Amino acid sequence: MASNCVVQQGLSLASCSNNVPGISQIWTLTSTGDTATFATITYGTTGATKNMVLSVSGASAGLEFKQIDIVRNSSAALNEDTSINLESLGFTYNTHLLFTIPGITQNHTDLYEQLVQCTESYFIVLLKTGKYFLAGHDGGMFVSSASIGSGSLPGDPQLYSLDLVSNGASSVPEMYVPTTLTAFLAGSGITIDSE
Repeated sequence: MASNCVVQQGLSLASCSNNVPGISQIWTLTSTGDTATFATITYGTTGATKNMVLSVSGASAGLEFKQIDIVRNSSAALNEDTSINLESLGFTYNTHLLFTIPGITQNHTDLYEQLVQCTESYFIVLLKTGKYFLAGHDGGMFVSSASIGSGSLPGDPQLYSLDLVSNGASSVPEMYVPTTLTAFLAGSGITIDSE
């Protein structure tokens, strides 16, 4: 005779932190000068680190990865799709980085304006799984859309929503960060404001 089944326990997903996938933190490369770019990006060629970013170096002095304050419970995401040209059998990897930052201080507003105006932004994205990715590695990212929203009630926050894209010849690479970002960036000429 058949009986009812009751699910008493969920599956524990090993690749997720608290079973919640998504973005934990984002940093953007900033500069005290005119440009914020890399002199070199070194990729692994064999074994477990193949195609991973092993090291970076700054193209100028004063480069810093500045942490972006992401609005809690916002739809921050790192996505990628592939465009295929059937005639030439060419591939283009289209990376999207979406996030919302608060408009609490003038620093947040300045960062929003900087990202909107920049046509070559680079980002380190830390997923809740503990993996780091270098978005924009292949020529930088640029803003596809940006918006400012504020609620209609007193006390509602002002929020800046950004959708950045890049079109590259290779997929967004994972970074080999065995300990900390500070240690990873040591000797690169690039600092990190907080980790």
